Amino acid sequence: MKTAIVRYHEIALKGHNRSWFINTLVENINRKLYGLKAKVSRDDSGIRIKYSDTVPNTEIIEKLSTIFGIAKFKLVETSEIEIDSLIKTVKKVLEENTLPFNTFKLNSNRSNKSYPLTSMELNERIGAYVEKLTGGKVDLSSPDLTITVDIREKTAYVSLKDYKGPGGLPVGVSAHVATLLSGGIDSPVAAFNMFKRGCSNSFIHFHSFPMVDASSREKAIKLAKSLSVNQKKSLLYLVPFVDIQMEIIAKVQASYRVIAYRRFMVRVAEAIAKIDGASALVTGESVGQVASQTIENIATIGSVTNMPIFRPLIATNKSEIIDQAKLIGTYDVSIQPDEDCCSLFVPANPATKSTPRKAELYETGIDSKDLVNKTIDNLEILEF
Repeated sequence: MKTAIVRYHEIALKGHNRSWFINTLVENINRKLYGLKAKVSRDDSGIRIKYSDTVPNTEIIEKLSTIFGIAKFKLVETSEIEIDSLIKTVKKVLEENTLPFNTFKLNSNRSNKSYPLTSMELNERIGAYVEKLTGGKVDLSSPDLTITVDIREKTAYVSLKDYKGPGGLPVGVSAHVATLLSGGIDSPVAAFNMFKRGCSNSFIHFHSFPMVDASSREKAIKLAKSLSVNQKKSLLYLVPFVDIQMEIIAKVQASYRVIAYRRFMVRVAEAIAKIDGASALVTGESVGQVASQTIENIATIGSVTNMPIFRPLIATNKSEIIDQAKLIGTYDVSIQPDEDCCSLFVPANPATKSTPRKAELYETGIDSKDLVNKTIDNLEILEF
């Protein structure tokens, strides 16, 4: 069996409910490693994962790197705590090492304070052996390779590298939210950021098929599938929006149509969220990115609901959002061309300084409750 040691940071700062956070993280790790016959257990300093020698390390690294709540992890070789065993284990680890190095340092830690050698003495003894074995030189400030030795009560772990996890909180420890998934670059990144805060997500996508082609709908399905690896189960609500749009085009002044579109999206999303059990809505809005995302318009759009609307990207630059989309693997799907519902019948000069009062005035002739109810009756729901 091989071993991985997982460290968490933010969870360690929790109080009496810390154990619940850790147990949720253990459950999420078990789910992500399902099929690999891994054994996940807690200990005083983190979480230990035992997995078969037949499982490639690259597969473990790939999976653990995407689990929220993990700050960092390392793949370790297990050893007895006697110095001769430690040296043999260090030799084995170095023989399997693929990282080139000319300089190195030892980083020894002793949670077992009764161990007869101090951390400094361990560093000196093992470091002298590594110098003789490899010809490498000790460099304590900026080594090419760091060899870490952790001494526990009856076991020691030897490792060469720390891998980063996404940090944050385990998915499932915070409330459930519903994310408006447009098919563009921003909303998948917004959903990802809510995962990082421990929220499970459902997804809501508005489309104008068959008035436009099905490309927007297909993109939303791909994005929802991609994001679904972060939780046990995901629901994608596909919302037909054409009837609402036609009603708005017939009765709302052109400059306010995009605002009316989005106000109705929020109304429908709120109704879906209540059915879904979500406590809040999430959008990918960022101040000033497009005409509908001025502060005035964001306020006008949000005024149709009392449900909280979270906007995790609100002060984020487009380039930062793109970088994160590439990092989480949604960018290539998001940039595929499509015909989304908001590009249909867009006025030449949309309002940028709207007010709720004017928006309500322009929507006077629309029976919003009836439209929302009819739309909800025609939802398509996909489960991943």
